[in-house]
Amino acid sequence: MRLKSKMTPAELARATGYTPQTINKWARKYAWKTSPLSGVKGGRALIIHIDEPVRDFFLNTRPAKRTIQNAAAEPTVNYLNEYDRLEQQFMDILNILTEQQRKKLLEFLLREGAHGLLSRLDIQA
Repeated sequence: MRLKSKMTPAELARATGYTPQTINKWARKYAWKTSPLSGVKGGRALIIHIDEPVRDFFLNTRPAKRTIQNAAAEPTVNYLNEYDRLEQQFMDILNILTEQQRKKLLEFLLREGAHGLLSRLDIQA
C-alpha cells in the first residue's frame, strides 16, 4: 500500500480497497487533518493529509476480506452454463482416471478422434 502525503478520498480508496464514502466517514469520525479541494463543484470535496495516525489506521485494518466476512451469509451458487458443466464433468472424470486409463483414452482419441468418440456414443457429428 503506497500512500502519498496528501490524497483525495478516491485515491485513498483505490490504494486501500475501501470506498470513498467510507474514507470520508472515517475522516470525519477520527478528525483527520483535511483541506478543501479547490475547483470541485459543491465545495465539500477534501484532501486528506496522510500523517502518522492515518497511516497507522490503514496499516491496522484489512480491506475487502473484512467486508466479505461481514456480509450476509448466502449459499454460493455457481452460475455455469451447460458448456461449463460439461467441461467440469470431463475434468472430474479425467482426475479420477488412473495413469493407465488416461493413456488408453489418449490412444483412443488419437486413433479415432472426436468423430470416433461421438459415433461410439451414438451422437451424430
